[in-house]
Amino acid sequence: MPPESDSPNATAPAIVVGGVAYGDRSRVVRLLTESHGLVPLWVANATKHKALWHPLAVLEVVDLRPGKGGGLWTAREWRRGAPQLAYRREPVRSAVGFFVAEVLSGSLEEGAPAPELYNLAMRAVNWLETETRVPWVHVKFMAEFVHALGMMPGPCPEGKSHFDIATGEFVLPELAPKNAMEAAIVAGMRDIVGMEFANVPQLHWTRQDRKELVLGAHRYVQAQLGKSRELKSYDVLEALFS
Repeated sequence: MPPESDSPNATAPAIVVGGVAYGDRSRVVRLLTESHGLVPLWVANATKHKALWHPLAVLEVVDLRPGKGGGLWTAREWRRGAPQLAYRREPVRSAVGFFVAEVLSGSLEEGAPAPELYNLAMRAVNWLETETRVPWVHVKFMAEFVHALGMMPGPCPEGKSHFDIATGEFVLPELAPKNAMEAAIVAGMRDIVGMEFANVPQLHWTRQDRKELVLGAHRYVQAQLGKSRELKSYDVLEALFS
């Protein structure tokens, strides 16, 4: 994958993780790039190419540059970087992609390079296009996400049974807050990291186990980053995979 540069014709592979409309036709699109991390791209006539701006779309962006004074970024051209046919045609895959994009957008700061998370996002794009066990994609992603952030908890000490997401420590059962993660779920999250995707469903976790990992991991990351953003897209996954 070619690196981004200051050349006028440089192509920057990027992943759409969010965006907001600005007026009737314009849009500010949040892109995750390998070299610059999260950047806000100003698209003056977004309605002309509105099919490109869906969450987790992979784009090739030509001449991506920061605005003067650190404002919105600009680009000369953008085009779809991968067909993503299965992802765009199947609502279940799209719903998981919206979730992944929301987690990335809500956890990253603009202008901070995060190559590990960019690579993980690209892997998630591939899973959503090729894997048949779609209900496991966001589970695998969240385990790898915690690891990529350098926040993975260590093994649970003997005698303790829960993981306090606010303090990042394992605690005794009588000291566990309501939203603590069970030690078994945390151990499973550790095991999933680096596991081949084909082997993840062999864990035979229940839907409730998967839910506890996904929501617990998100709350843990948010707590460690000093954020409190609630997920808007998870309820759709609950309805789809119930």
